[in-house]
Amino acid sequence: MSPPCRVFPASQLPSEIQKDVDGKRRKGGRIDLSACELLSMVQYDCQIDRPDLRDSPVRCWPVQRWFRRCHDQKGPFTVETTMWEGREAHPDDAVEK
Repeated sequence: MSPPCRVFPASQLPSEIQKDVDGKRRKGGRIDLSACELLSMVQYDCQIDRPDLRDSPVRCWPVQRWFRRCHDQKGPFTVETTMWEGREAHPDDAVEK
């Protein structure tokens, strides 16, 4: 089972990544989230039109998600930034995985 996640507004993400999963300050200096590598991934949200019918169509919609790969003294770590990116994210800057 994964550890519980803290909930906070997307606007606080730059300050939240200054701490590791244990809440301790990361070593290696302040991390500039906007300078971390931008990555993207497309997932799909699918729904069955009529689940009671065997041959019912399945409709899927793409959901774009954004991540940043940052580094501290322990190495790289990845943070989902979908809500934080807002309209500032540019597909040309992304590496699709």
